[in-house]
Amino acid sequence: MTKSIVISLLLVPFLLVGQSKTENFHFGLQFKPIIAAAYFDAGDESAQWENYNFELSPRFGQSLGMIVRYHLSSTFSTETGLNLVNRRYQLSVDNSDIGLQDLSNFTLRSYELPIQILSYVKVSDKYYLNAAFGNSFNIFASDVISFGEENPFFFQSTSRRKRTQSALIANLGMEYRTLEKGIFYLGFSLHRPWKNTARCYPEFDDGSNSFNTQAPGGNNVKYMDISGNYLTLDLRYFFPQKK
Repeated sequence: MTKSIVISLLLVPFLLVGQSKTENFHFGLQFKPIIAAAYFDAGDESAQWENYNFELSPRFGQSLGMIVRYHLSSTFSTETGLNLVNRRYQLSVDNSDIGLQDLSNFTLRSYELPIQILSYVKVSDKYYLNAAFGNSFNIFASDVISFGEENPFFFQSTSRRKRTQSALIANLGMEYRTLEKGIFYLGFSLHRPWKNTARCYPEFDDGSNSFNTQAPGGNNVKYMDISGNYLTLDLRYFFPQKK
């Protein structure tokens, strides 16, 4: 089922590009490094249960894909496309009573279909200021599990809230437009899901000491919510229009 949805989403931009004989369409590529920051609840999360101290930290990630812009007027456009998003995290644990100190790295992967409206203001001959907002539809590939780098008895499992989720998106930026070489864009974006995207369940069991081994389905299990909020640096390039 998921493969069918992804294939359908992949076809959307190409169907739009098929109509790009009109001068209102622009097709482009984008790369968006994800910025780990404490703003907008996008920073580290910490928790303590019993003598176990945990810290969940967003790491460097990226979003890359294609984008299609349709010009509605001289000041408004709509944008859609398809992106692959890799959101990376690091979970660290510390328990001095049993001499445990370790960390585990994992990646949440999703496919993103953004739909937004954009407005722009011309500030010079070839430079434009842009502002956009809209909604993003995200399909999460799978739940994930990872183990400690030093101790295989420490591990975590992360479960998606839902396979398909949505989020508010907004961005600000500036672009440089040329007829011969296309459009070059630099900006920043905020991706803010309407609800938490996933839950991370830390576990430990070495035969003598155990913690949260009933996760994720038992009673009174411990978990850390993953908000899914993030900021990106947006790098885009739109190809020159067909003549």
